[in-house]
Amino acid sequence: MGSESGGRSYSLTEIFAIKFVLADIVIIAVLLLAGPWFALAVTLLFVVTSFLIWYLVERSETDESQDDAAVADSAPERDPVTKLQERYAAGELSDEEFEAKLDRLIDSNEQAEAAGIDTEELELERSR
Repeated sequence: MGSESGGRSYSLTEIFAIKFVLADIVIIAVLLLAGPWFALAVTLLFVVTSFLIWYLVERSETDESQDDAAVADSAPERDPVTKLQERYAAGELSDEEFEAKLDRLIDSNEQAEAAGIDTEELELERSR
Protein backbone atom coordinates (compact mmCIF):
# COMPACT_ATOMS: atom_id res chain seq x y z
CA MET A 1 0.00 0.00 0.00
CA GLY A 2 2.21 2.79 -1.19
CA SER A 3 2.53 5.56 -3.67
CA GLU A 4 2.00 4.70 -7.32
CA SER A 5 4.82 7.03 -8.36
CA GLY A 6 7.54 4.84 -6.88
CA GLY A 7 7.42 6.31 -3.36
CA ARG A 8 7.94 4.44 -0.11
CA SER A 9 5.66 1.49 0.48
CA TYR A 10 4.18 1.27 3.98
CA SER A 11 3.36 -1.94 5.78
CA LEU A 12 -0.07 -2.52 7.26
CA THR A 13 1.37 -2.05 10.77
CA GLU A 14 2.86 1.32 9.84
CA ILE A 15 -0.41 2.47 8.30
CA PHE A 16 -2.34 1.57 11.47
CA ALA A 17 0.25 3.25 13.70
CA ILE A 18 0.06 6.47 11.71
CA LYS A 19 -3.73 6.28 11.62
CA PHE A 20 -4.06 5.80 15.37
CA VAL A 21 -1.62 8.59 16.25
CA LEU A 22 -3.59 10.96 14.06
CA ALA A 23 -6.86 9.57 15.45
CA ASP A 24 -5.76 10.28 19.02
CA ILE A 25 -5.04 13.89 18.15
CA VAL A 26 -8.36 14.34 16.39
CA ILE A 27 -10.36 12.61 19.15
CA ILE A 28 -8.78 14.77 21.85
CA ALA A 29 -9.47 17.91 19.81
CA VAL A 30 -13.11 16.89 19.23
CA LEU A 31 -13.50 15.99 22.90
CA LEU A 32 -12.25 19.42 23.96
CA LEU A 33 -14.13 21.41 21.34
CA ALA A 34 -17.38 19.52 20.70
CA GLY A 35 -18.03 17.24 23.65
CA PRO A 36 -17.95 13.55 24.55
CA TRP A 37 -20.69 12.36 22.17
CA PHE A 38 -18.92 13.76 19.14
CA ALA A 39 -15.63 12.31 20.38
CA LEU A 40 -17.30 8.90 20.72
CA ALA A 41 -18.70 9.19 17.18
CA VAL A 42 -15.27 10.11 15.80
CA THR A 43 -13.70 7.18 17.69
CA LEU A 44 -16.23 4.76 16.19
CA LEU A 45 -15.56 6.23 12.76
CA PHE A 46 -11.83 5.60 13.16
CA VAL A 47 -12.42 2.02 14.32
CA VAL A 48 -14.70 1.27 11.37
CA THR A 49 -12.28 2.80 8.86
CA SER A 50 -9.42 0.80 10.40
CA PHE A 51 -11.26 -2.45 9.79
CA LEU A 52 -12.13 -1.29 6.28
CA ILE A 53 -8.47 -0.52 5.51
CA TRP A 54 -7.40 -3.88 6.93
CA TYR A 55 -10.01 -5.70 4.82
CA LEU A 56 -9.08 -3.88 1.61
CA VAL A 57 -5.33 -4.43 2.10
CA GLU A 58 -5.79 -8.14 2.86
CA ARG A 59 -8.08 -8.57 -0.15
CA SER A 60 -5.65 -6.80 -2.48
CA GLU A 61 -2.73 -8.93 -1.21
CA THR A 62 -4.79 -12.07 -1.81
CA ASP A 63 -5.70 -10.89 -5.32
CA GLU A 64 -2.05 -10.11 -6.10
CA SER A 65 -0.88 -13.52 -4.88
CA GLN A 66 -3.55 -15.22 -6.99
CA ASP A 67 -2.53 -13.13 -10.01
CA ASP A 68 1.13 -14.03 -9.45
CA ALA A 69 0.22 -17.72 -9.19
CA ALA A 70 -1.85 -17.52 -12.38
CA VAL A 71 1.02 -15.87 -14.27
CA ALA A 72 3.47 -18.49 -12.97
CA ASP A 73 1.12 -21.30 -14.00
CA SER A 74 0.48 -19.86 -17.45
CA ALA A 75 4.15 -19.24 -18.26
CA PRO A 76 5.46 -22.35 -20.00
CA GLU A 77 8.75 -23.58 -18.61
CA ARG A 78 11.40 -23.58 -21.31
CA ASP A 79 14.00 -26.27 -21.53
CA PRO A 80 17.70 -25.39 -21.14
CA VAL A 81 18.45 -25.79 -24.85
CA THR A 82 15.76 -23.29 -25.82
CA LYS A 83 17.07 -20.83 -23.24
CA LEU A 84 20.60 -21.32 -24.58
CA GLN A 85 19.43 -20.80 -28.17
CA GLU A 86 17.61 -17.62 -27.21
CA ARG A 87 20.71 -16.24 -25.48
CA TYR A 88 22.80 -17.10 -28.56
CA ALA A 89 20.25 -15.48 -30.88
CA ALA A 90 20.23 -12.35 -28.72
CA GLY A 91 24.00 -12.10 -29.07
CA GLU A 92 24.74 -12.78 -25.40
CA LEU A 93 26.94 -15.79 -26.29
CA SER A 94 29.71 -16.17 -28.81
CA ASP A 95 29.90 -19.22 -31.12
CA GLU A 96 32.47 -20.87 -28.86
CA GLU A 97 30.49 -20.21 -25.67
CA PHE A 98 27.31 -21.54 -27.27
CA GLU A 99 29.04 -24.72 -28.46
CA ALA A 100 30.70 -25.28 -25.06
CA LYS A 101 27.45 -24.81 -23.15
CA LEU A 102 25.55 -27.01 -25.60
CA ASP A 103 28.18 -29.76 -25.24
CA ARG A 104 27.86 -29.48 -21.46
CA LEU A 105 24.07 -29.84 -21.72
CA ILE A 106 24.43 -32.89 -23.98
CA ASP A 107 26.93 -34.47 -21.56
CA SER A 108 24.58 -33.80 -18.63
CA ASN A 109 21.70 -35.35 -20.53
CA GLU A 110 23.75 -38.45 -21.39
CA GLN A 111 24.90 -38.80 -17.76
CA ALA A 112 21.32 -38.48 -16.54
CA GLU A 113 20.13 -41.15 -18.97
CA ALA A 114 22.99 -43.44 -17.94
CA ALA A 115 21.96 -43.00 -14.32
CA GLY A 116 18.36 -43.82 -15.20
CA ILE A 117 17.05 -40.31 -14.53
CA ASP A 118 14.12 -39.21 -16.67
CA THR A 119 15.05 -36.04 -18.57
CA GLU A 120 11.46 -35.43 -19.66
CA GLU A 121 11.31 -33.57 -22.96
CA LEU A 122 15.00 -32.78 -23.20
CA GLU A 123 16.31 -35.15 -25.85
CA LEU A 124 19.76 -34.26 -27.07
CA GLU A 125 22.06 -36.23 -29.31
CA ARG A 126 25.47 -35.45 -30.66
CA SER A 127 25.42 -34.72 -34.37
CA ARG A 128 29.07 -35.67 -34.80
